[in-house]
Amino acid sequence: MFSIIIPTLLKDTEVLNKLLYQLNEDSTVGEIIIIDNSCSSFKTDFSKVKVHVPKENLFVNPAWNLGIKLSSPEFKYFGILNDDIIFQKNLFEQVHAFLEESSEDVGLVGIDCVANTSKNQFDFYPENTVVNIQVTSKLEGFFGSAFFGNKKNYFEIPNEMKVFYGDHFLFTRNIQSGHKNYKICNIGIKHLESLSSHSSPFIAKMFKKDRKLCIKHNGVEHQHLSILQRIFSITTYHNHYVFSILGLKMKFKIN
Repeated sequence: MFSIIIPTLLKDTEVLNKLLYQLNEDSTVGEIIIIDNSCSSFKTDFSKVKVHVPKENLFVNPAWNLGIKLSSPEFKYFGILNDDIIFQKNLFEQVHAFLEESSEDVGLVGIDCVANTSKNQFDFYPENTVVNIQVTSKLEGFFGSAFFGNKKNYFEIPNEMKVFYGDHFLFTRNIQSGHKNYKICNIGIKHLESLSSHSSPFIAKMFKKDRKLCIKHNGVEHQHLSILQRIFSITTYHNHYVFSILGLKMKFKIN
């Protein structure tokens, strides 16, 4: 069964609760661990949900690490999800079956795309489909929005990586350990990404001036953000530029 881990700032509890309802009803989900980075003591009546409220915002990647540590050893697999996303209802059982039937060389199984969805389209869940899972050597799309795996194949993300590149780190460490990563295709997803927009030529040109200080941990290159960069930074993530100021993020697609 899955231990599902969801970091959240509680920006939209309506969508989050739709996701929790879906997970709570799923027979392959053993527990749902909420890391409440808003520190506002999120309350819920869903029986499988466990809420952890840190003293301060841990940010995304440290919340993933903590969720794995808090998860019950009773459940073999993990799933790490965004809090602004819902899926077709038969997704988890198919991914669980794939992990059960596969050999121990499976690393991560993540989604390869996410369609931004307006809030008024969250009234119903996406239609069930047969899930297509393919081996992949390249991390594409929005892999970090939802990915799954065996807890034995989760590698603790370095503490200096607070927000970005956690999925890159895990993806690469699994390859280095001789595991194969997979992408989930042909699935129904709704993803609320209200702060995202498409790029303009002007913004794309401006973002090309981005400068990053990169370090390496276990052969995985990632970004070390200074205090100034945490206040204001311009980075790249998959096929997007990410503009961050005071914790507010906007993504612009690279032409």
